[in-house]
Amino acid sequence: MTGLRTMAALLAERLHAFRSLGDNCEFGFVQRYGGVEPSGLLRFSYTPMADLIRGLRCGFADFGVPGDLRLSVSSGGTYYCHSVAYNIWANTGHPAGSIEPEVLLEREYGRLAHLKRKMLDDLADGSKILVRKVGRDEPEADFARLAEAVWAHGPSTLLRVTEAGPDWAPEPARRVADRLIAGQVRRFAPVEQAWDVDLEPWMHLVDSAYALERGAAPTRLDAAAFPEALTLPGRLRRHVGRHRATALSAYTRAVDPAGLRADTVHVFSSWVWIPEDFAGDRVFAAAGYARLGWRDADLSRRRCWQRVWAAGRLRPDATREPVGLGMIGTRRDGFWSAGARFAEGPIPGDEPAPDLPMPPFRFPGRDLLGRLRPRFL
Repeated sequence: MTGLRTMAALLAERLHAFRSLGDNCEFGFVQRYGGVEPSGLLRFSYTPMADLIRGLRCGFADFGVPGDLRLSVSSGGTYYCHSVAYNIWANTGHPAGSIEPEVLLEREYGRLAHLKRKMLDDLADGSKILVRKVGRDEPEADFARLAEAVWAHGPSTLLRVTEAGPDWAPEPARRVADRLIAGQVRRFAPVEQAWDVDLEPWMHLVDSAYALERGAAPTRLDAAAFPEALTLPGRLRRHVGRHRATALSAYTRAVDPAGLRADTVHVFSSWVWIPEDFAGDRVFAAAGYARLGWRDADLSRRRCWQRVWAAGRLRPDATREPVGLGMIGTRRDGFWSAGARFAEGPIPGDEPAPDLPMPPFRFPGRDLLGRLRPRFL
């Protein structure tokens, strides 16, 4: 067992062993939120199953040949590169107008040609675990045809991912056949919002699938496995809105990124208690201005403890980054928190809810103090 400080690095190392077989960009964001950016032909691509199978069967022979690629602008204002031959839509990451279309298209021909060769090499040596999500209504026969098309190139292992629904619990991936592993996440990201990843189930799945395939021990994913980046008070606190109209109230500490490891994702987490009369729009966590993974409070759940968290990379060129909690609401709104942590890693890790008495409906005499104090910590 390696030291606690390496848990985030171990998860990142394991994420590098996987490659997406398309569907949409969700698994690409899983890897990004886990702290890695591996290259891959289909990592940020929309790839229908039938077209993927057809492309694999012929080694994507017509992918990226002269005249195959077209540029279009998505509803979100980003250039997408479309392979006419295989109906693959790849997100270029360039906002419309940020680059001349002719220049971008030439770059895409070169980039995708390189990634196609790399993918075929990976398929031939079977070095990567290939990930494909399967919807509830997709026939089993389609995935069987996909596996056949993949294995015609080499001995790759496939990870078949399905949705478990809201009752998901962290169960290890299982081997269902030679070179075929199956596992579940709680939910898939919406088709048009692939960035909206439910990250914790994905981290459990990736870790257990890697351990199963490589004969390794599962990585510890409990909260204690991720070392503290800052020591925070975990006591019970009440947070009250500071504005007459609906607006942001922040309960954060300004953190200097220079004191933290720049190559590591950090996560802030806290348990929160939403009272019955809460009328605000949102309660959330912040770990810098640019979040990677996150879970906001579920405002349909009242008078119980629930965990909120946010993970991100703190910008090394920034003088201060906010770490803590935020609320969108008015001065009539408030909530309770306990167990604040700021640690290394892409997820907060598993830990029990606070063993505390139920917070009072009101906190007499303290609402004004809560409004006057600008910081969470």
